[in-house]
Amino acid sequence: MQIQAIDERTFYRGVLVLLALTGFVGTAASVLHYLEPAPELMDLVIPPSVAVTNLVLAIWLICRPKNILRIVYSAFGVGVAALSLPAWYYSLRAHQAPDILLIDIFPPISSFLIIFIVVVMVMLPPRRAFPIMIVAWLLNAVPILSYLLIHKEELWTPRGQEIFMSYGLAILLLLVLLPFQHRARRQLERLQHDNSHMHNLAERDALTQQYNRWGGQQLLDEFMRSGTAGSIIMLDIDHFKLINDTYGHLVGDRVLQQFAMRVSGALRSDGHLIRWGGEEFLVLIRGIAERDAYTVAERLRIAINSDLFPPIGKLTASGGAASRRDNDSLESLIARADKALYQAKLNGRDQIACD
Repeated sequence: MQIQAIDERTFYRGVLVLLALTGFVGTAASVLHYLEPAPELMDLVIPPSVAVTNLVLAIWLICRPKNILRIVYSAFGVGVAALSLPAWYYSLRAHQAPDILLIDIFPPISSFLIIFIVVVMVMLPPRRAFPIMIVAWLLNAVPILSYLLIHKEELWTPRGQEIFMSYGLAILLLLVLLPFQHRARRQLERLQHDNSHMHNLAERDALTQQYNRWGGQQLLDEFMRSGTAGSIIMLDIDHFKLINDTYGHLVGDRVLQQFAMRVSGALRSDGHLIRWGGEEFLVLIRGIAERDAYTVAERLRIAINSDLFPPIGKLTASGGAASRRDNDSLESLIARADKALYQAKLNGRDQIACD
């Protein structure tokens, strides 16, 4: 439910799609070159190498998603090598053989360099993107532009002008736009932070900093849609009205804060605490078996009354536990937990009942 987690998933999927697309393009280019009557050796080596390498990187990403940044930089390294090797190879070949023209033998890959630099700009922050963009541009532009400037008869042909514009002015324009991309990225991050903050305010209880009823409802709905096993525990502070009447509402608020801290501290990573209303709290525990629900609820009850609550002294709570069944709706599950809580109160409070 957090914005950051969503962004990470989006970035992961974007990298996976990028690897898949470049692998597909490399495979398609390999097939086309193999069907040519007299393909160049460079054309027979680089496209299949790119396809295989990106397939390996995609498998690595699926198996080790935590290595995503290392995989991204590896993919960019492969892209720089795949684009710059043909630039040097064909430029040197045309330079050494007077009867060969660069504009005739150079493959139509200039657009791939522009696409590569745009992808780098989008996926990386500017301070990391800029060095990669500069290295990629220099390794590709230096041999091509140097050759064309020396062989002006090729430069002034339509093909020569197209190559010169692609490797020269178009790339320089992208480099000039990088600071503006940096500002846009910072503005987007600020908006995401504000959105995350507003989302957090909407789903969190201001007093206890736990899920409020609205946020807890979203959490419970997601749990019910998942179809996984789990339990809920309704907790109610015993005689809380007496605390408010005796010590005042400010002390009552501090008790609620301490209560929430003690319960959340006793929960593991699979547990979520929700302030359901007033002094009533709901605990959602994912993946727990029905036979273990009482054990967890009892552990929470002991954590509550194991230490004093200044200034009122000892505090107790009653609880009702219910585990999800195949025919349960969210309403029926909560109703069973509430029924168990009512039974625990009838039995004398400071205890756990299960339904």
